[in-house]
Amino acid sequence: MDFRYLYASFEGRINRKPFWIASLILFVIAIVISFAVLMPLSAANATMGALAGLILSLAFLYPGVALGVKRLHDRGKSGRLMVVFIAPCLVSQLCDLLGITGSYQIIAGHSIHMPNTLGWILNFVTFGVAIWALVTLGFLKGTSGANGYGPDPLMSDARQAAPG
Repeated sequence: MDFRYLYASFEGRINRKPFWIASLILFVIAIVISFAVLMPLSAANATMGALAGLILSLAFLYPGVALGVKRLHDRGKSGRLMVVFIAPCLVSQLCDLLGITGSYQIIAGHSIHMPNTLGWILNFVTFGVAIWALVTLGFLKGTSGANGYGPDPLMSDARQAAPG
């Protein structure tokens, strides 16, 4: 598996298996960083924890978008659809950081983010778009045969070259 291609290129197509493997690797790395850095930082200072969470999201944005674009290409769709998939989450995180979508309250000695009405609306929109992205990228089969973005990753080169 070529990780450089998976995480850094916006060209070509990938099927579901490499998408899931590469996504799982990114997810595990993000969880480890969250436990090692974000949780202690959030416990010390909620605002700094939110800022660090936004920075972590931005750091994983490029490889995640690269995976998603190639997966959309496999489905015969433009990679620009990834903007729709990631925008609600980034807007929600930025609004949380700016205090627009809720506030932090101390409950039993812990700082807890309590969303306001706008926060709940953004959370529901983000959740709905995330489900759409999950189904589109992770579960739906790609187009059979070559498409405008490249050859079918499930077909061997010999089968694609054969006429008919």
